[in-house]
Amino acid sequence: MRYVSVFFILLIAGCNLSSRYSRPEMDIGESYRFTFSETSEYANVSWWKQLNDPILDELIQTAIENNQDLKVATARVMEFYARYKVVFSQFFPEINGQGNLDRIKLSEDINYQPLVPLVPRINNLYSLFMSLSYEIDFWGRIRNESESAKSIYLSQVDARRNVILSLVTSLASAYIQLKQLDAQLNISINTYNTRVEAWNIAKLRFEGGLVSELDVKQAQSEALIAQLQIKNFEAFVATQEDLISVLLGKAPGPIPRGCLLSDLVLPPTIPSGLPSDLLENRPDILQAEERIIAANADVGVARSAFFPKITLSGADGQRSTSLDNFFKDSANLFDFGMQAFQPLFTGWRLTNQLSETEAVLLEAIHNYQQTILVALQEVNDALIDHQKSKEKIGIQRERVAALQTYLKLAKLRYFNGQNDYLTVLNAESGLFAAQLEEVSTEAGLYLSLISIYKSLGQGWNIPEAYEDPKTGETSSECDPCN
Repeated sequence: MRYVSVFFILLIAGCNLSSRYSRPEMDIGESYRFTFSETSEYANVSWWKQLNDPILDELIQTAIENNQDLKVATARVMEFYARYKVVFSQFFPEINGQGNLDRIKLSEDINYQPLVPLVPRINNLYSLFMSLSYEIDFWGRIRNESESAKSIYLSQVDARRNVILSLVTSLASAYIQLKQLDAQLNISINTYNTRVEAWNIAKLRFEGGLVSELDVKQAQSEALIAQLQIKNFEAFVATQEDLISVLLGKAPGPIPRGCLLSDLVLPPTIPSGLPSDLLENRPDILQAEERIIAANADVGVARSAFFPKITLSGADGQRSTSLDNFFKDSANLFDFGMQAFQPLFTGWRLTNQLSETEAVLLEAIHNYQQTILVALQEVNDALIDHQKSKEKIGIQRERVAALQTYLKLAKLRYFNGQNDYLTVLNAESGLFAAQLEEVSTEAGLYLSLISIYKSLGQGWNIPEAYEDPKTGETSSECDPCN
């Protein structure tokens, strides 16, 4: 009796042939290569609201509600959640019911023998059965399959978070670039108007005999160059609006504007933190880790295939040729038993399946480590880019101021006959290019800030509208910010 008790205890507890999962160790350092003394108080908030542009807030909300890529990602999460539940259902016994009503006409010449006298050729057969089948998960196959399915589902949740991260940062970046193009278009228009005015003055001076026709043609050429830039930026603005429209989940069309690029608010602090925070915040890293967990569980599934598959089965029901006798005890029948299936020789199929899952696990580990390295690179690059952009914008503004003074003095000396018109043109061309570059540098400062948030993977907490297998709680869709 004691041995029977021990057997049933082992039967219930079962075995687990997969290795206990532990996060792969990797030296990621204690700080980033380029750090700031600023705090991370803005790390896990709707950071785009700090830019103080209500139109951007509305665009991001619209994109989260309507973007087709995000809808695809959400549907995939629902798909893999259902797959996980399908696998999880193996923990429960499968119960089926079956009912039959048959009317049978017998042959008069069965085995070349006539029918037994008084046995009618036409008979009715009534049957009603309930069957049960349950696999004892002694080797942990079902547990490992369920663990693998759950991890794949959670990896899709992280993939959806990554789509949200990419969507919000792409939209914010596209909107900043649209503002940049607006500003550069405005500079081009102002420059064109100034050059047309200079062209008209050159024509008047030529008619008065003060300058040669060379000055007129040079002024005309510069005006046409500015006009060409206007056309270029008009095309750039239109294509940028089309890009934003697709991100918003609508047909290409005009995009509303908020404040000017120069009126955006730069947050006083930027996110910082430790490299180890990436392991918990970056959705691509979390997704890669979930795939390791799934691959580790798949190894356990492959190992369990070498051992017997034990199944309990049973059936109970009624069968009778007469409805009057259908519910009598004489019509009752049952069948209960236990089956064990043990592979003996499969042509090394099981061995190679195990080797395959072990290789997939090794591949997932290396992919996880590579994902971390790329994440560290992106954070360091973004931090460096942001700091250098802050330094460059000051230099660029100083350069524009110097060129404005240079142009003013060049025009003064030209009208006083102290230098030729070429000096004015050089000063004006330099100022035009510097003003365009200043706007580009200013936009780059905000773009680098967006890259920091994207590389840190923070501020993207949008709950899902389904059960979380880790907690068993059901959450619903809500506002994207915390």
